[in-house]
Amino acid sequence: MKKKNVEFGKKTRIKQRKLYTEEDNWLEELGVSSSQLESVSKKSSTRTLLKKTDDSGKAKEFGRVLAMGGRNWYVQPFNSDEIIECMSAGTLSSMYSDSSLLAVGDIVGFQRIEQEKDSLKGLIVQVGERTTRLSRRGIGKQSTEQVIISNADQLLIVMSAADPFYNKRLIDRYLIAAEQGGLNPLLCINKIELMDKAFIKDDLNVYSQSLDIKIIFTSVKRRIGLGPLKKALTGHITVLSGPSGVGKSSLINALTGEKLQKTGSVSTRTLKGRHITSSVRIFPFSDGGGLADTPGLRELGLWDIHPDDAAFYFHDFDPFFHQCKFTSCTHRHEPDCAIKNAVQQGNIDEDRYQSYLNIAESLEE
Repeated sequence: MKKKNVEFGKKTRIKQRKLYTEEDNWLEELGVSSSQLESVSKKSSTRTLLKKTDDSGKAKEFGRVLAMGGRNWYVQPFNSDEIIECMSAGTLSSMYSDSSLLAVGDIVGFQRIEQEKDSLKGLIVQVGERTTRLSRRGIGKQSTEQVIISNADQLLIVMSAADPFYNKRLIDRYLIAAEQGGLNPLLCINKIELMDKAFIKDDLNVYSQSLDIKIIFTSVKRRIGLGPLKKALTGHITVLSGPSGVGKSSLINALTGEKLQKTGSVSTRTLKGRHITSSVRIFPFSDGGGLADTPGLRELGLWDIHPDDAAFYFHDFDPFFHQCKFTSCTHRHEPDCAIKNAVQQGNIDEDRYQSYLNIAESLEE
């Protein structure tokens, strides 16, 4: 993560997220009604002064952001079961000027400002260091890093065997994002009852054998693989991320034994899942870990990677780099390229190489 000095008084415009109609479902679980939230239009925004100076003295309490709704952030104080409905203070101590001001998972300092009958309220005054993160490139010409979630341990990339079919190009992007953000990646192939497991296992062999990525095959419908998946998640804060319709919410419900998330069918028109999870939310475990569900992502724009550096995130290329004729080889058009030769000889998976070419090209746009 690049850290830049932020002078006191520098103003940053923070776009507020749209309020979703599904908010009531999870806010009720937190003991908050969305009717308590102030309505925010798409064009509305607020200005916040960023300071890099340590304002921890102003924070009376510290906790973790568990969810976001509108311009409100729901914070669970350390060593407490309370949920505090917070807004960002007018002046916020943070080291992140080129990234999301606040994100689910952030460790924050806050002050309680009032206590109503049905909710506890506060102001966030400080954002702690993000030890890990899952992020993507924001939208627009002046794009910045959009942090999806921070301070998790693992990234569980959830795909489905079919309906919709797993996307290896998207898996590769997730692996890069995980390495960038310091997350340990796992791969879950859900709805395994819809396809031949042996075929999928062979098709994904490069991930399990060449890259040593743990792959767990599951079926919520037939209760397959849930035990090994729960074992892999226990004691960790794990981000579940993947396209819509692959069954992330169904997995959370099955793993927790509660119907915590709404589930949705796959659109027959687009063959893509309908967005049911409208924002990121962490479901804490009693052992200190937890699951973080995220909205379905159809694409994942990579942040802060130069096109010439993309190949270094493809670690199945590592044994061949030093064999290229040119030290500055991009492995795309140069002669005597050891990477291209390895692809032709079957020593590098052809799909992985094509994924590299697509990613490098997209980073040039």
